[in-house]
Amino acid sequence: MVLADHKDLIATAATTVTILQFLSGIVICRKIVKQSSTGNISGFPFVGGVFSTSTWLTYSLLLGDVSMKLTNVVGLLLHVCYLLVYIKYCIAPGPWYSTRRQLMLFSTVVFVIQYYVFFSGVNVEIIKNRVGMMCCVGSIIFCASPLISLKDVFNTQSTEMLPFPRIFATFIMAGLWWLYGIIIENSFVQYPNLIGFALSGFQLLLFIVYPSKMKGNLVLYTSLCG
Repeated sequence: MVLADHKDLIATAATTVTILQFLSGIVICRKIVKQSSTGNISGFPFVGGVFSTSTWLTYSLLLGDVSMKLTNVVGLLLHVCYLLVYIKYCIAPGPWYSTRRQLMLFSTVVFVIQYYVFFSGVNVEIIKNRVGMMCCVGSIIFCASPLISLKDVFNTQSTEMLPFPRIFATFIMAGLWWLYGIIIENSFVQYPNLIGFALSGFQLLLFIVYPSKMKGNLVLYTSLCG
């Protein structure tokens, strides 16, 4: 079987799974709204999600790739909504200051990227390569963001604080986009998703190593999907 013969199928599957992965943030936001506080939930995945999707959207516009454009338009809108919910309920000083610093940093980077792409006058191919590199960074940040809780996982020997639906969906999503990157022969799509596939696979292994709280995560995943 030649992968290129199934380009449209893989692109559709990758887009669908990615949007479902983005929707997994609803589970986290429901928990935040229910407890009227962000608690110990980090805002970094939402900030990183806005950065990643906005950067990939810019890159997909440069490539003229319809599947990537649709995916990242939906993803950007959803992550902006998630971030607004997080900011509204972030009442503890520590998490709020941390999230604000992250937001200011990534917003500045996004602004610089947009200015560079649309107003710098640099050759388009050079721009594609440099923005592609930024997309690689954004994807790795997005896929690795749950690892920010890794120390707590080892200390408590529990995966309760890890978002199982998001990690599981990321594992499938990154695998599909990796295949898509191979088909279109684009290393900026291929390699960061291979890394994301490996990182999310490692995170899934933690649910096997520390299975005591896995049931709760599976309930969340079931409620999201059904």
